[in-house]
Amino acid sequence: MFYKISNIANRESIEKKFHVNFEFPNLYKPQGVIDGLMESTISVITISDPHKAVYAIWGLLPENFEDNWSVFQDVVNTLNVKFETLQNDNGLYMDILEKRRCIILSTGFFTTWLTNGTVERCHVHLPDFEPFAIAGVFNELNDGFITCSLVVTQINESFKDVPNISNLKPLVLNDHELKQWFDTSTSLAQLKQLCVEHRSMKFYYEPYESGHFIIKT
Repeated sequence: MFYKISNIANRESIEKKFHVNFEFPNLYKPQGVIDGLMESTISVITISDPHKAVYAIWGLLPENFEDNWSVFQDVVNTLNVKFETLQNDNGLYMDILEKRRCIILSTGFFTTWLTNGTVERCHVHLPDFEPFAIAGVFNELNDGFITCSLVVTQINESFKDVPNISNLKPLVLNDHELKQWFDTSTSLAQLKQLCVEHRSMKFYYEPYESGHFIIKT
């Protein structure tokens, strides 16, 4: 699964691309590696306020949950969720696909593959490390904090050359798909069609070792 992403874009480039303003712009900081297993904060845009970028805790929690994030994640890891689970779940994800969709702002994610008897990591990104939107779902807690999960789906033909031990990948949305994802009139059947037929962007990749990233300014 996908537990690490990167976001090295500067704030201005994100605001320009997605036509948003950050709620707390001075808090934004590019990050070479964001580790979801460490209770990390990531930048998101929600369907309920699509013109504002906000901060969310990566790892979905139930709306009425009041215990520590780590307590819940030890029971069920919600950093990622399969699109199929969102269609069929009657528990934690009930109604979330219809009502609480979001996108996670990113410039890259990390895959893993087996080579020479060891597990290696690969950094996947667009040309020039352009920011892109990963489909997500979110809950808002009683204290106002937002928590979210990254949506994953089956790999398709355009992703087959990227080294990846899994048959899954993050659901990355192009501009047209993003409009559908944020359109409140989009039906569940249309969302399913989007997931099945979505067009993967032209990703580049390189082995990830030292974690050295150029932060864009």
